[in-house]
Amino acid sequence: MASTAQPSYTIPSLSGPGIIFIFFRLRDSSQASQAIIEKWYDEVHIPAMVASGGIPLAWRWKAANPDYEKPNLVIYKLPDLAFLQSDEYRSANKKSETVPDVGPIGQLVEIETRLYQMVQLFETEKQPKDAFPTILSAAMEPSLGGAADLDSWYRDEHNQQMSEQPGWKRTTRFRIGFQVKDGKPADDAPSFLAIHEFGEGNKIGKDVVPLEPITDWTKRVLESCRAIDGAVYHKVGSS
Repeated sequence: MASTAQPSYTIPSLSGPGIIFIFFRLRDSSQASQAIIEKWYDEVHIPAMVASGGIPLAWRWKAANPDYEKPNLVIYKLPDLAFLQSDEYRSANKKSETVPDVGPIGQLVEIETRLYQMVQLFETEKQPKDAFPTILSAAMEPSLGGAADLDSWYRDEHNQQMSEQPGWKRTTRFRIGFQVKDGKPADDAPSFLAIHEFGEGNKIGKDVVPLEPITDWTKRVLESCRAIDGAVYHKVGSS
């Protein structure tokens, strides 16, 4: 398979546990179908990344609400984000840049990639490493100077509230380290991300709604945030 040109940006040096968070959406001018792109992720890109040696787990997700602007999501889990500086990672990326018989992936789909560093893992009991079938993704940009309050809200109130919801299994929180949109560095993604995982018996619908009762602290945090982007996703593939 032919490869595309090397990116014009440099991934910053990050370390510690984290994830690669990839949104993709078929371009209007694309010569590929949604089915072809999904097959490429499942059979080419995800296997190549996992085979690289530094990415043990990967999942593909579909938004529960078909009208959500980011309908497709791929998550790669890394024990150490320093792996992104390795030749093994660069080689895996290069080998999976082109969709056979169609063309470079960047010409077929709009891609946004976010690198996140883990901030907190919250579990009430030990859970398996594999992701659960449903996730609630909540990206938030606090007010200026509000990061500490947002962190305290999660640690001292919201995590416990989430753990009391039917089917809840685990919450993992992250801070963004780098963002790329269509091959160019960007900085418009919310700084903080929480992924709440749910198993069977959950009452999660197709959209994210505030938990009831809405406490004064929750109201203050939500009203002060400069950006909030929440969505529900269902797992459709894993490796």
